Amino acid sequence: MVDDGALRGIDATGFPRGILPAKPERNPVEGNPVEGQIHPFRITTMTTSTRYAPGHPEPQAIVVRTPNWLGDLLVSTSFLRALLSRFPGARVDLIVRQGFQTLPLPHRGEVIPYDKHSVAPGTFGKAIGARGYSHFFVLPPSFSSAWMAYRSGVPVRVGHGGQGRRLLLRPAVPLRQAPRSVHLVREYLDLLSPWMEAEWEKFPPRLEASDDWIESHLPPALVGLSGYVAVAPGAEYGPAKQWPAAHYREIALSLAEMGHTVVTVGLPSERELGAAIVKGLDGGINLCGETSLPALVAAVARAALLISNDSGAMHLAASLGVPQIAIFGSTNPTWTAPLNAKAQVRYRGEPCSPCYARVCPLGHTRCLQNLAPTEVIAVAGRMLHGD
Repeated sequence: MVDDGALRGIDATGFPRGILPAKPERNPVEGNPVEGQIHPFRITTMTTSTRYAPGHPEPQAIVVRTPNWLGDLLVSTSFLRALLSRFPGARVDLIVRQGFQTLPLPHRGEVIPYDKHSVAPGTFGKAIGARGYSHFFVLPPSFSSAWMAYRSGVPVRVGHGGQGRRLLLRPAVPLRQAPRSVHLVREYLDLLSPWMEAEWEKFPPRLEASDDWIESHLPPALVGLSGYVAVAPGAEYGPAKQWPAAHYREIALSLAEMGHTVVTVGLPSERELGAAIVKGLDGGINLCGETSLPALVAAVARAALLISNDSGAMHLAASLGVPQIAIFGSTNPTWTAPLNAKAQVRYRGEPCSPCYARVCPLGHTRCLQNLAPTEVIAVAGRMLHGD
């Protein structure tokens, strides 16, 4: 069992509400003040808008343009679950980035893949309009996604304004706070404010992955294996979000000494990185680039713990309720922390972060370099062994 001092930003229900840097507290690892080391977090309330208006038309057939990044898509499952609950009689179809249609996403209808390289958003939108939807929800903040909705001709097109989108949407829901100042899940749930007051604690992000589904997609190398620790060392967004490979290697060596099998997971471009991390480890397995997306879901679902950067794999673990340690560098956990009662967030909060850059503009990535492996090893030990 994880001790209370190690869990930051967790409320009485077991879920983090809002996460902001707090005054220095005692280090849960060494018992020393953490100023200049790891920022703990305090709770702030995260409720949705108070613009509920019963006069808005009730949807009969809904289509949702879901986010393009895997992590954002997984966060948006909170919105999808709230939508399905609020309109139990409506068809709810999803438009997803090509390749994501294999995920067990919450829906009540069809999952429609979209490949921006093969068809223009306006052309795709016009074809979507022929399906007879009454409501089109636009989750990505891009102009092209709002243009897709506009070209569909669907009468009610709900999304946030900005980037010239306001005239394309009906209604355009204004952001209640500055971008990235509250958790992304709130931005999504706020799109439902004309119909309901949705609280994400009631609809935490979740994939609909049953035990049978997981078993049917589990990579052969993991069949019959239990208690392994999954490590996702990559960050598709860029190296400013990626904890150093040497740090991950040190983590892997320590976990192996504890008697745990280490399994690296990630993209084909991370195959060499994954191999270097588990090289020479007893039973170490490198699955980077070796799994389909459903197999990656299953691999994470069966892990005793996931250690990762702020990445799609991080939100994957959160959407499955898997114990996890999430390492933040150039991004801000206030905006994208894993919404998971079993999550530990490690974030230094350097003066230059969050910068949201793909590559460190100062060339040093101190926000990541200075986060010592010993801190993460100590937290992992408590989570795995309860001591």
